[in-house]
Amino acid sequence: MTELLQEQSADRGAQNYRSGLRSAVRSLWSGAMDEFQSWEIFQLSIRNNFTRAYRDGSKEVGILPAEWTPAERMWLEDKIRTEMGFIDGFLDAIEAGSKANGGKLTPLFKRVESWIKRYQEVYTQGQMTAKTDPKMKWIKTALESCVDCIRLDGKVKRLSQWRAADLQPQSPRLACMRSAGGPTVCKCHFEKTTERLSSGPLPRI
Repeated sequence: MTELLQEQSADRGAQNYRSGLRSAVRSLWSGAMDEFQSWEIFQLSIRNNFTRAYRDGSKEVGILPAEWTPAERMWLEDKIRTEMGFIDGFLDAIEAGSKANGGKLTPLFKRVESWIKRYQEVYTQGQMTAKTDPKMKWIKTALESCVDCIRLDGKVKRLSQWRAADLQPQSPRLACMRSAGGPTVCKCHFEKTTERLSSGPLPRI
């Protein structure tokens, strides 16, 4: 059921993107809109729809836009800028094959489908980056925990954030592990979660 809903969400987004691009193509082809106006519509549509695709993809695995990492935001921005680089060539092709020049819409609409495929790529990337960098919650299970584990208990951060802070259960940096002289006494563990990220930085250990 969940997979079906994900497919429907991706399909709806792609269809909206397709409708917007086809409308812009038709307007330029028919002469109802000039090339500058079409460029504005294309670039706005790319930014809005690629952002939506990435948002919907990551949301399916529990990551909200406010929880995207800088690397994820950079990837999306790079993808948007790359896609915008294809606008001029497509608009030139539309004008060359315009209604006034005896051109047909069908070949132009077929080219739109390659743009839709890239929308699907962004959606999938939103899912995959979130899956490889999930939100992890620190859970303490020992009846008696050290001061470090108590401070970390319940904290939710992306896996990359835990790694950047060099923090994980059974880490030799934890007070319980240091005081025990080496044996694994820490009973904490990470748990995947869809809860919101904890505010603020992680405690310094």
